[in-house]
Order: sequence, then structure tokens, then C-alpha cells
Amino acid sequence: MKQFLRYQISGTVFILWAIVFFYGKDAHNLNELNDLLYSSLKDLKIIAGLAIALPIGVIIHQLSVIIKNCLIAKIWEEFSDFPQKDIILSLNKEEKENSTEYCLQRISNLNSFYYVRFDNGFLSPFIAWVMVHCFMGRSINQAWIWSAIVISIFTMIYLKKIYCEIKEYNNILNESI
Repeated sequence: MKQFLRYQISGTVFILWAIVFFYGKDAHNLNELNDLLYSSLKDLKIIAGLAIALPIGVIIHQLSVIIKNCLIAKIWEEFSDFPQKDIILSLNKEEKENSTEYCLQRISNLNSFYYVRFDNGFLSPFIAWVMVHCFMGRSINQAWIWSAIVISIFTMIYLKKIYCEIKEYNNILNESI
């Protein structure tokens, strides 16, 4: 189910970036883009609204994750997603079996987090740009290209933290053997 949702979101983000790049040629801000999409996609107003809402939602979520794990977790350690190695390694045999399952599940979740960020933050806008600019031959407003670049950087900043967490869980698994 998790993969299906990830694929659905990635496909939707790609479609929305393609719509933004294609129809946003003459729009220089979100308000102009919104008006242009509503007039161009008269029968598909929900898609026009999603074209504005979903990328904003992705940015808000990425900001929330960064704030939680890079700021709030520094103040209150309980909010940290980083594995607490000493606690996990001090468990008894039965608890270690459960912790091994937990670590494997966390690694799986972290890999999903990686894919969501990379797919939606980089691949979807890049492939949409290639499709609209290269294959359709349509010029794209620089404002939307720069928006995609900023969103990509912002979305992918957290990849280093995901890498560190996966590495730590793998270390815990290796030490518990």
C-alpha cells in the first residue's frame, strides 16, 4: 500500500509540474498561474487547484520534517527520529528480536522517505521540464524553473539525515548479531 501511495503521489506531482510548466509560460506568480489554469482548464478546475496546492503541500511537509528533526529534536531529544543505539543494544534477547524487526522496518520506512523526496523533489519536476521543453518544444517561464530548482533543493536537503539514520540502524543491526 505504501508503495502504491508513493507511486500515486510521484505521478501526480509529475503531472502537476508538467501543467505548471506548460500553462505557466505567461504567468509570473501563483495568482496569475491560478487564473490561467482556471481559464485554460475550465472543465478540470480540481486539477487546476491541485496544481497549486500539492507542490505547496510538499514544501510545507518538507519544512515540517526539517524543523522537527534539525531544530525541535535538538531541544527535546524525544522528538528525534535518529536511532538510540545504546537503548536498542541493551535489550534482552526477546526484546532484541523485536528491536531487529523494528530496525528493519525503520530502514524500509527511511528508504520510502528517500524515494518520496527524490522522486517528488527532483525527478518529477525534471522529467516534466524535459517533456514540456524538449519534447513539446514549449518555452518555460524562468520563474517556474527557478521555483522547481528551489523546491528540489529544499526537498532534498533532508537526504543526508536519512542516509545517517539508515547507516546507524545498519550499525545497530550489525552490532546486535
